[in-house]
Amino acid sequence: MTLSRPMNNPLRIRPIKSPVVAVVTLTCLMPLCDYASAWSRIGAVEITDHAGKPCFGLPRKERKRIGKTPEVFGVEVHDAITPPLRRQWSFYFAHPASIPLPPGACVVYGEVPANAISRQTAMPLQPGRLYDVSLSATRTGATQHHSARFCLKANPDGSLRAIQVHYDEALGWSPSVCLP
Repeated sequence: MTLSRPMNNPLRIRPIKSPVVAVVTLTCLMPLCDYASAWSRIGAVEITDHAGKPCFGLPRKERKRIGKTPEVFGVEVHDAITPPLRRQWSFYFAHPASIPLPPGACVVYGEVPANAISRQTAMPLQPGRLYDVSLSATRTGATQHHSARFCLKANPDGSLRAIQVHYDEALGWSPSVCLP
């Protein structure tokens, strides 16, 4: 029978035997991961009304941060209330294609730009319901993508109006601004 001698290497790697030590170790390493970095941010989307449909653009502050005319690579809209969150509309461009988004321009819900690939045809949006939009545009610094929430409000004449929803400390993400 042969006995092995301990190595004289001062940097011995020992297996982690305690689940608590494993969790603490992973928690300490998470900031090193790109997706968990405190340096990443989500940019804003400006939502305007375009004949009763939401129109997605970038606010002046985001444009200034980018420093040039931003390029859009894709848009996704999801139902933000009912899990699982269902995709309502989506398109993307195959790399390296994109569309420029000059000041004042926006992407209208349901209108797929030329040369874009539709992932989900536009589903009808319901008044008083909360939706989430994610816009993939020119990345700058730590900005990963741009996002916002919106809803549609039914007017007394039956027409619809898109309204951007902002987070409220008391109500959270509430579509109450869009209820009749």
